[in-house]
Amino acid sequence: MLRKDYDIKVTTNVLNAKAEILDSTYNLPAEFKIARSRKDLNIKLLSDTIERNYVVKASPNGTFLYANLICYPILPVMYGVDFTNQKRFYYGKTISLNSYDTTSIIRPKISKKFYDYWKNSFPTNKGQINLIYSLPWVNSFYLLPTQETPKLNTGFWGVSAGLEYYYKDNKYLSLTGSAVMDFFIPFPAAVDFSGEVENMYSVYTSLTDNYRFGRFTFGYGLNFSRNTWELEYHNRFDPPPPTREPVSKSNNSIGFTIDGYHQIGKLFYIGLIYRPTLLNVYPDIDFEYEHLISLDFKWKIRLKK
Repeated sequence: MLRKDYDIKVTTNVLNAKAEILDSTYNLPAEFKIARSRKDLNIKLLSDTIERNYVVKASPNGTFLYANLICYPILPVMYGVDFTNQKRFYYGKTISLNSYDTTSIIRPKISKKFYDYWKNSFPTNKGQINLIYSLPWVNSFYLLPTQETPKLNTGFWGVSAGLEYYYKDNKYLSLTGSAVMDFFIPFPAAVDFSGEVENMYSVYTSLTDNYRFGRFTFGYGLNFSRNTWELEYHNRFDPPPPTREPVSKSNNSIGFTIDGYHQIGKLFYIGLIYRPTLLNVYPDIDFEYEHLISLDFKWKIRLKK
């Protein structure tokens, strides 16, 4: 459990300098105990040639973020106590007051990494065109093949590609073609099946209108899909005889696409796709709900700036 105070060291590049901190004055470099707090820490640097104010931003402590999370399954109370009081904050172990810095805002390493991550938002421009390629890695199916009971399964693997066009700096149209499946292991491998095996596939095209908010994007639009369920029989290793003949059934349908992504780096995104279909157009015309939910890993390559 974190203590309410800890040792901190304050240094500077200014000779014969002092620092006013919390109603106390220290000759620098100085090392002393400081109370943890969620409030910013104000420091005034003083010398014969300089007087400058700094603000040190309070940051979640690394011990709280990592060590307590490890202990949580055993001692959840420890995590809860630290989370609800000021002991989860700190100002870093060392504060360096550099007179040459262009900013007077100082952030501990953990806070600075978090701040820099969100500050870098990779701006986009009107007229920009991106080539997109993605791997819908996890796919959860709900299908209603003709004259069959509902079919549900979650598996792996797929591929998608398309284009994006920015008609505003933060809005774009996206046209993609995708093919996904419910392969039962998360990596490509040669597999010997035996007996009856059910498989699900979907091939679809989506057109979405998308909004960009910093590192987040949200899109909605329409899709045309071909959803397939099939029952296969493999006679390897002398399995029991099939209970029915192998069959494959497909529905061509129209529905909606809703997706959301978070940008991790300059080219890489992680997101979720929810793709329900509502209107079957083949082999019969009727209203019927099916869906596909995918965890998607996406890469974008800028073709036109």
